[in-house]
Amino acid sequence: LVRDPAPARIDVPVLLLHGVLCNAGVWSRMRANLTQRGVEGIYSLSYGPPLASIEEFADQLGRKIDAVLAATHAASTIVVAHSMGGLVVRAYIRRHGIGKLARVLTLGAPHHGSVHAWLMIGTSLGQLRPGNAWLAALNRERLDPALRFVSLWSWHDSMVAPQTSSELPGAIDVALIGVGHNALLGDGEVFDRAHA
Repeated sequence: LVRDPAPARIDVPVLLLHGVLCNAGVWSRMRANLTQRGVEGIYSLSYGPPLASIEEFADQLGRKIDAVLAATHAASTIVVAHSMGGLVVRAYIRRHGIGKLARVLTLGAPHHGSVHAWLMIGTSLGQLRPGNAWLAALNRERLDPALRFVSLWSWHDSMVAPQTSSELPGAIDVALIGVGHNALLGDGEVFDRAHA
């Protein structure tokens, strides 16, 4: 797993949030790349249990954000979220607002669900199914324009179907080509966008 750094004063720390059925270890390449670029204060969260409700994961995210801000004496953090992690951060925003967020970047997040979620069991997967009540309620919430929210996704993402499910009203949508769902975690252009 990717270990959190020792507490230190950081102006704007970065919190990496993984997707469904994963853990913080998926961020090893992203973290190494950001570290090479001089980014400090990179944290990550392994939430779970994996098939629990996204609302439960949002509570865990809230506690982690508070811990990161306490460790760094920062006022807000940047969240980079892959896949279902994008819905976790949006569920957090619905409950807690944007006050502790400097900006959000989602990578291949199924903001409107994915038909593949019908093939799997569990509460969180049920919440990823297009048209379900939980997701419909989340999507009635509009993004606060005061928060810079970027949704980066790929036309060649085979896990988010349809791929345009990653488009989100109010977000800055950035569509890539030729990058698969998990490949977003190790793509050079994604690294550039995350660092920007």
